[in-house]
Amino acid sequence: MRALVMLLMLWGAAVQAQSIDPAAFAALNKAQQAQQSGDYSAAGNSLLAALEQASDGSIEQALVEQRLGYLAIARDRNAEAIGWLRKALSREQLDAEAASQDRRNLAQLLAAEGQAREAAALLETELAAGSLPRENRRLLVQLYNQLEQYSKALPLAEEVVREEPGVEAVWYQLLVGMNYRLQRYEAAERWLKVLLKREPGNAEYWRQLAGMQSLDKRQRAAAGTLRLAYEAGVRFKAQDLDNLVALQVNAGAPWQAARLLEALLKRQLLAANGARQERLAQLWQQARDHDRAKSAWTALARSSGRADHWLRVAAIQLNQGDWEELLSSLELARPAASAEQRRTLNQWASYARQAQEEG
Repeated sequence: MRALVMLLMLWGAAVQAQSIDPAAFAALNKAQQAQQSGDYSAAGNSLLAALEQASDGSIEQALVEQRLGYLAIARDRNAEAIGWLRKALSREQLDAEAASQDRRNLAQLLAAEGQAREAAALLETELAAGSLPRENRRLLVQLYNQLEQYSKALPLAEEVVREEPGVEAVWYQLLVGMNYRLQRYEAAERWLKVLLKREPGNAEYWRQLAGMQSLDKRQRAAAGTLRLAYEAGVRFKAQDLDNLVALQVNAGAPWQAARLLEALLKRQLLAANGARQERLAQLWQQARDHDRAKSAWTALARSSGRADHWLRVAAIQLNQGDWEELLSSLELARPAASAEQRRTLNQWASYARQAQEEG
């Protein structure tokens, strides 16, 4: 807002450059003097009186409305300022430079009042005309991000970091986030690596990098990234790593989730407890990778001895028609089975023997 107030100091020269009615010019000067002395009420009264005398659609009308807008800014009345500047611009009487500045200032006011769409439209006009300073381009990026117009925002955001590589980290984070939302995972990864060069010990950046690689279906690369971070002294919470696996599940990719979990367990980044081994077996089964699911359930059943785990193995063998293996698994399940589980064991065993005889 400071930039808007500073523009008031330049206003007198802008008016003198235009041919206006002497009475209107006198009223504008009187209002400026009153404002400079802190008498906003007198400044407003002078301008409103001049507005009543101005012809509809005239340059005088536009200049008085413009001045009322900047007076409202000085009084911290943003909504009022927006109304006056809109009117002044609608007259199409202001010179090109003044109108351009007013559009940029109006955009800042609209952005501050949460009217992102109109603010962005005004700045787009200035951008197309080649008269959008760096500060306003940054604002336009933020507006596009709010409006979820990421494809428009990205080129401008990239300009920001090219022009000033040492810019605040939030700009690189913005590039990561927008690329992620557009599912441009490799581009997001590239900007995360820039952030990691700045802050190599930032665990969140490492976690996000692995997440992007995982979403890009490069599970081994994701696990390798986490291992590299771990070897560099960065420590992750187990919950963070479990969440990376859950990310794939929520995305409807159980096979990718299983590959990632398997890699994390193999690299000892996650403890291979019973719950995670069971989760791995479930994921392979959800992914319909029956061989891997059977192998995972078998390893778990052998370590736990639980009947329900052996029944999981047996269910896969039943579907595959592996009768000998099925009968073996059923016998291994029997010692720890409940009465209800034994009934299932007996039924499956009977079916398997009958199938063998018929075969």
